[in-house]
Amino acid sequence: MDKPDDREGLAEKGFLSAEIEIFRAVQRDKYQQSFFDAETASGSAYQLMMAAGADLSQPHMIASLTFLQRTVRSCQAAIILCERGLVVDAQTLTRSAVEALFYAGALINDPSVFCRIAREGDIAEAKQAKAMIRSLSGKGLTEQNIADLNEVSRRADGGGAGFSCFDAAGVADLIPLYDTIYRGLSGVASHATFRSMDSSILMRDDVPALITGPTDYHLEFTLGLIKVCLDVSSIKLRENFIFDE
Repeated sequence: MDKPDDREGLAEKGFLSAEIEIFRAVQRDKYQQSFFDAETASGSAYQLMMAAGADLSQPHMIASLTFLQRTVRSCQAAIILCERGLVVDAQTLTRSAVEALFYAGALINDPSVFCRIAREGDIAEAKQAKAMIRSLSGKGLTEQNIADLNEVSRRADGGGAGFSCFDAAGVADLIPLYDTIYRGLSGVASHATFRSMDSSILMRDDVPALITGPTDYHLEFTLGLIKVCLDVSSIKLRENFIFDE
């Protein structure tokens, strides 16, 4: 592969540079087995997802299949980011993938959580609507905007508990994944913590240097987490959905 013009290189365009394809080729060769394992798990999960069917009279299973589709898609996107040296960003997507997996598993194990998941969405949207009225009144919101936001807020009126991610993991019997992948990636990737900056700072002679380009820091580890998420997704799909003979 010819090296791109310097004006199109990583130093000028960062991860949008065509030069990232050179890095991608090197990474795939260097970590061939790890990519193979993750992509094999991805292929199995994707084929099961595409072939899976659900009883239309069971909305909780349709919702579960939709969450599993989100899981597989996010894992595939995370693999693409790993190829390009965006490992922390891949970890953030992996956390999203395993979160969707919790909700998929919870819906399979207990159909009644369908209503609690909907309730949780109403509660979250009501909080946002109230916050927007509080912070934006007098700063551009029209009377109609405020009326619409109040309508959103009213959807959460009444009793009934919501349904947190931890709740979902518990009902899905996936607390070990919550305590490891979900909690772990919250601190090292998804949230703005000092730990999440580890892959962006390199110490050279006790002087910190900022890493601005692609990196393979924790790449194999991340691909391993992606594989775990996909393997569990395949089990959920294979054991709980309808497949044509």
